[in-house]
Amino acid sequence: MSLKHYFHLTTNIHDSRTSARMITYRARERRFNGTLPYPEVYYMSMEEEFLVAREVFILAKELEFELVAMNVCRDHMHLLVYCDEEKVSKIMQRVKGKTARVCNAHRATKGMNPLDATRGVYEPRKLKDKSIPFWTQKYHCRRIRSTDQLSNTLAYVENNREKHGLPFNSALQELIDQNHHLLFRIRL
Repeated sequence: MSLKHYFHLTTNIHDSRTSARMITYRARERRFNGTLPYPEVYYMSMEEEFLVAREVFILAKELEFELVAMNVCRDHMHLLVYCDEEKVSKIMQRVKGKTARVCNAHRATKGMNPLDATRGVYEPRKLKDKSIPFWTQKYHCRRIRSTDQLSNTLAYVENNREKHGLPFNSALQELIDQNHHLLFRIRL
């Protein structure tokens, strides 16, 4: 029998962050045979943030994990979940896969990302397997080990848009408020 724990999960939009490992191995300089050494980020629009959140709520029911809090912030997402540790990788695999498909389909219908004023047209480079990247390959998972850490993490997730100076997303907040009954009640 496995015990459930609280986990703070985060993931980022493809190419939006540079890790120490990427610097060490000169990943940016080497990709696409050196033709693309700089980040090529397509930030989420507010509509896409809403689409991501909606899919997370659907997957929480489908995969039967307890969603405590969520915030989707232009180039990254925070989830605070309560589940068995062995379910974390499956949860993130499904969340990232489903939300990427939904957002890539949305972008294809729009033809552009309105937040990206420098390029205008949404023309992502396909990977070797012909897929269009949306999220980074990896994600961050931190197990919550104390009630203080849980309280701090909950506040951090809920206030993350404000921390980054992002504008209020009324559709996203309305979706979260409408689904508040689905959010797991914290057991201290």
